[in-house]
Amino acid sequence: MKGETIAAVATASGCAALGIVRLSGEQALPIALSFLQPKAPLKARSATLAKAHWETPIDEVLATYFPASQSPTGEDLVEVSAHGSPLILKRLLMAALAAGARPARPGEFTQRRFLNGRLDLTQAEAVCDLIRAKTSEAQRAALVQLEGGLSKEIAALRAPLLDLLIRIEANLDHPEEDIPSLSVAEIRQSLAQAAAPLLNLAATFDRGRRLAEGARICIVGRPNAGKSSLLNALLGTDRAIVCASAGTTRDTLEEGADIGGIPSLLIDTAGLREHCGDEVERSGVERAQRALRACDLALLVIDQSKTLEAEDESVHRRILEQAAQQGRPVISVLNKADLPCRNATRGDVSISAKAKTGLQDLLGLIGRRLAPAQLSEGSLITSVRHHQALRGAVQELEQARAAAARWPALWEDRAACHLRQALRRLGEITGEAAPDEILEGIFSRFCVGK
Repeated sequence: MKGETIAAVATASGCAALGIVRLSGEQALPIALSFLQPKAPLKARSATLAKAHWETPIDEVLATYFPASQSPTGEDLVEVSAHGSPLILKRLLMAALAAGARPARPGEFTQRRFLNGRLDLTQAEAVCDLIRAKTSEAQRAALVQLEGGLSKEIAALRAPLLDLLIRIEANLDHPEEDIPSLSVAEIRQSLAQAAAPLLNLAATFDRGRRLAEGARICIVGRPNAGKSSLLNALLGTDRAIVCASAGTTRDTLEEGADIGGIPSLLIDTAGLREHCGDEVERSGVERAQRALRACDLALLVIDQSKTLEAEDESVHRRILEQAAQQGRPVISVLNKADLPCRNATRGDVSISAKAKTGLQDLLGLIGRRLAPAQLSEGSLITSVRHHQALRGAVQELEQARAAAARWPALWEDRAACHLRQALRRLGEITGEAAPDEILEGIFSRFCVGK
């Protein structure tokens, strides 16, 4: 990688007002000048009008040069802004490649920022999260991480562990020195105090994951309970067909929505019943059950205007029992509140999907069930990798605490060993101790040109 100059189109495919071709590397400037005819010498961090020519004229462009010392990638960087025609951008890229650049791999510009110390691994991952953010809360969480919020928290968590390790190893390496030693009780207390904030940060993963990846919300219930009407009401548009006849929905219907700042996939399903009328309905019920098993939250829609029969209660009970076994939250939604109530079922919220009443109460309840902790100004763990590393560090600290009881004669050696492993796991988060295969996996998630 070192010494190679890379090039890629840095803007989305398709026609647009503007498009950008980006070059980074030692030869970025001479390669760019091989197909650009600037009206004035290129100045650092200044856009200069130029004509682009490769075999034939390409376009009139703006070229911006960033020397390595002032560049986001830590290398010489040139960005060529042109009209956003796919043909123009393709020819600009071909001109750069013909002059000696090579095509950039997905995420390679950001990878070079990381390798050249412009950002750490958590910030690099935040770039990807920011690009993919679908809600304002997801965007804000990504920005906190991009600005170094998580990195600072990890550094603060590492500091007491490093200090404790230094004190233990000082006693191990220099027993003849008059260094005040720590008692077993003091070390165990220090380890417990260090583990608590790690656990608190790891506990934000549930909300963070849903902000980054989204939540699957399954709308289930008996036929004609108003599931499709609820989907339409939550979306604010008539997405699903609604009919007075029971069994209109025969398949799952999925639509994305912003629910309390969490990007969510709403899934409308066929009505559940114990005895299906035909093969098509049976297939729809099976798909509804699969969607229920795979969701993060279930909305059990109950028609409160109808007297419940034994089969209604049996289906509702089975849904609740299945969700409880899998640890999945369920919200019982009493629908058709605009009609007289004919059953005594107790629900979590009462709405009328048709009249669109009670929806704000339902949305608030969904938000609380999906993410009980409110989004604060602090960092959220949005990555499985970060969560596993934090949990791994906590496990090492727990083993360090147990070392004194298990190996009384060697507890300092054992504790130091587990402390080093805990520090290594935290270092994996910021990239200080991340294996190459982890780095490759992270940057391969990016688009080309980023």
